Parts: sequence; C-alpha cells; structure tokens
Amino acid sequence: MSQPELARLNTGGACLEQPQNPSQPAPLTTVVPIARTIEIQSQLPSPMQKIPVEILEIVMWEVVKDSLSLPIIRYYIDVTRMRLVCRHWTQVLEAMPAVWANLSPSMDERLIDLALSRSIHSSLTIKGYLFLSPALDKLFQHIYRWGILDVSLERDNILDRLCESSAPLLEELSLAPTSSSPPRILFNDSAPMLRVVDIRDYGVQWNSSIFSNLRELSLSNVEEDAPDVDTLLKLLSNSPQLTRLEIWYTTLTPSDSPQARVSLPSLHSLELHSLGQGILKQLLESIEIPTSTTCQFTIEQNDYELTSIYEQLEPIGRRLSTLAGVSRGSKSTFTLGSRQDVLGLSIEVIYEGEAPQLGALGVEVEGFGLNIGVVEYFASQLGQDDPNPVPPSLHFTFRASLGNEQELLQRLPLHLPDTEEISIENSNAGFIGDAINTLFPRHSSRPFPRLSTLIIRKGTRGHWADGLQSRQKLQDEKGGGDPLPLKTLKIEGGSIGAKEVEGLKKLVPNLVLDGVEIE
Repeated sequence: MSQPELARLNTGGACLEQPQNPSQPAPLTTVVPIARTIEIQSQLPSPMQKIPVEILEIVMWEVVKDSLSLPIIRYYIDVTRMRLVCRHWTQVLEAMPAVWANLSPSMDERLIDLALSRSIHSSLTIKGYLFLSPALDKLFQHIYRWGILDVSLERDNILDRLCESSAPLLEELSLAPTSSSPPRILFNDSAPMLRVVDIRDYGVQWNSSIFSNLRELSLSNVEEDAPDVDTLLKLLSNSPQLTRLEIWYTTLTPSDSPQARVSLPSLHSLELHSLGQGILKQLLESIEIPTSTTCQFTIEQNDYELTSIYEQLEPIGRRLSTLAGVSRGSKSTFTLGSRQDVLGLSIEVIYEGEAPQLGALGVEVEGFGLNIGVVEYFASQLGQDDPNPVPPSLHFTFRASLGNEQELLQRLPLHLPDTEEISIENSNAGFIGDAINTLFPRHSSRPFPRLSTLIIRKGTRGHWADGLQSRQKLQDEKGGGDPLPLKTLKIEGGSIGAKEVEGLKKLVPNLVLDGVEIE
C-alpha cells in the first residue's frame, strides 16, 4: 500500500469527500478511491483475530457454560449464535470438545453424530427423557464416556440397558425411573467415579457398591422400594466425605435398633423433609454432624398426636441448644414465624449466627391445630444456659395468625429475658399493633426490660402506626411524659404518613427511616 493511500485511509482524505453539489453524481475520480479504500479495509485482520485462541476459548466457554442449564435446543441455539459472529469464531468453537459434549436423545441424529465427533474423548453430559430411538442407541454406544446423566424413563427395557453396562467416567447421576419390576443394580455395579446421586420417584438396589464414596445424595418422593433406616445408615457410612444429604417425602422404614452412629464430618448441608412417623428423630439420633452443617427440617404434625410431637422435636431442640452454646458472645438471630400452607398452618423457626463454624438451623412444623407451644419449645432451648452476653435478636414473621401471638410475646421473656433487639417483618398490621402494645404496656412493667431497638420491615401503613400515634397523643394531653422506652425505632420499606412520622419522632430519640414511602 502506498503512502498516499495510507494517508487517505487514516485521515478520510479527498477520496471520501462529497461533491459540492449533492444532486450531481460523484465523479469517477472520487468513486474509484472509495472502492479502493473498501478493498483495503476488507483485507485488514479483525481485532478479534489478534486475541490469542487460548483466551478466546476461555471467554467462549464462560458464555456457553451459562446455557448448560437450558433445554438442549436452547443450548445449541446459543452455540449457533456464537458461530455466526464470524468464520474465526466458528473455527474456534468447532475445535472446543467441551462445547459439543452436551447431548440429549431428543436431538436430531445428525446433530448427535456431529457432537459425538467434535467432542472427541470429552466426558459427556446426557440429559432429558430416555425413549427407544436410534439416537438413544448412539448414546449408549458411548456409555463409557458418560460423565453426567440427568434423565427420566419409563420403559423397563431402557432400565435394563442402564443395568447392563458399566459407567467408568460417570460422576453425577440424577435418575427418575418408573418401573414395575423389582429394584436392580445399576451400571453392572461399576461406576467408580460416581460422587453425586439424585434418585426420584422409584427405588434402586441401595446396597450396590456404586453408592460408595459419594459427596452428595438426594432422595425425593421415593415411596416404593425406599431404603430402610439401617440400609441408609450403611450407605452413609460408606460415604464419610458426604457434603450434602437431602431426603424429601420418602417412605423410609424405621429400624427397631439402628446401628452405631454414623459420622459425617464434612457435611455442609442436611435437609430432611416430611419423612413420616419417627424417621426424622431416628436419623438425627443416628448421624453425627459438625456444628457448621446447615440444617433444614420439616415435620408434618398430622403424623403425630399434638402431645407426642415434642418427643419428635427433641433431637432438633438439642441441636438448637448446641448451636446457641457455640454462638455465645456472638451476634445471632432467632426467627419465629407462621404462614398458611396447603396442610393448614406452618410454623417456621430459624436460628442463625455469626460465630465461626456455625451452620443455620431451620424448622417447619406443618398441620392443623398448631399453637404457640411449639414455638415456645424452641425458645426454651435457647435459654437453658447462663445469660448470654450477646443475646440473640428476635425476628417475627407472622404472616398467618396463630390466634394467641400476644400470649407468646408474654411468655418468650421467660426464656429470653435479656433480648435487646426485636424486628418484625412481613407481618399483618394487627400483629404489629398487638406486638407494640404488648412490648410497651402503659400500666405494667415491660416484658423485655433491656429492649432498646425495634425494627419494622415491609410494614404497611395501618394500626401499628396509629397505635404509636395515639400513645404520643395521650402523652401530650398529660403534659408530655416519658418517650417510648427505646433507643432506636427503625422502619425499613413499606409506607407511612407524614403526620405519623412527626408523631414517632416525639416517641423515640432515634427514628430511622430506610427506603420508606412517606405518604
């Protein structure tokens, strides 16, 4: 390229100038340099081609990886869109085996052939519904490459094929089979790399050696051929490095005399939900876990007489008491709440703290006929030791009425008398008003004498503000008086009237409004 040509390209010189008379066509002497400029520019390499391929592959994989959770068609649509950017991107993508390792029987056979070829020797991810087809046959020919299998199936002959061949690279298994035949051993009892298992709806042979050295185990809605407690405990004992255990709505058979306690020192998360008569208690008394494990439990009260439910809550109560001991001297929050549930009423209890190695504990008790006794039981477990130098904050989220919340507020000080902070969130206006009247009675001593901070979150303009304003008005009529016995009243979210704000300022020395709409 000559120096004059470069100058014109860089400066947009005479070759790009418009004729002085727009109605006149551009002279040939102008058109030719423009064409030459376009030709030169088309030959210049794209800035993207200057990026090293290794870096471009990393960027592309990060983009593609976000689509892995999408349906397989959407995934390959996203891959195609990236290929259409330019020829260079197409070449890079086609040379990335991991991009083509995501497969499903629902894919067109030609795309499956292409993906199997381009993925080379990469570990394959197989997702979707397994049905008899030539596409499925092609996938089974590569079972030795399966790394992740997340499928559902109904035909026994497909389940037979899963039982016949080993899966040497399989690391994650999510299976929802429906079968009329007895449970069978999967993968010819050989899947040495298996670490994550999620079984739904139907049982398998739980004593198989493939269920060893697991890191995560989830069972849900397994009613037929679910393991009994002894079999489950043996499975857990063969996976001492388990980090996550979840069991949902599964019909476990209780044990007459469970084996010795199983230690799971690496467990990060434990969830046990609606397991039926006495199973939750038996499991918790048979599994030893660290205080850093986050636990979530659900009990359906309808499975028990109301008087016997406390026996089932005992191991959870002991866990709560242990966590409270670990948390002494550190900030913690004790949440009590309720909501309407399909089974009636649901009581929610959560304990979480800032102490190191302290996992949160959450409990839901569902059913009809629940009362504040269940909530008070958990509160009693926090107040068993000597006074905590940093008492837990109380957090109320009563979205459904228990009918006697005022009585609960009067009884909680028996177990948590040193409470200094209370927050009320997403609760109806009636509860907020009743809580304020109970917490700050006009003619008797306060139930929480050390209470200094009250926080109201997402409250709507209603009885709670009116109640405080009427209190301030009564004080004005008496010639003033002591303000509300608080250091701080904090309102987060929701709405409040401007006059109510002025009234509240007279009641507390420190009124904080955070994200509040003032009407």
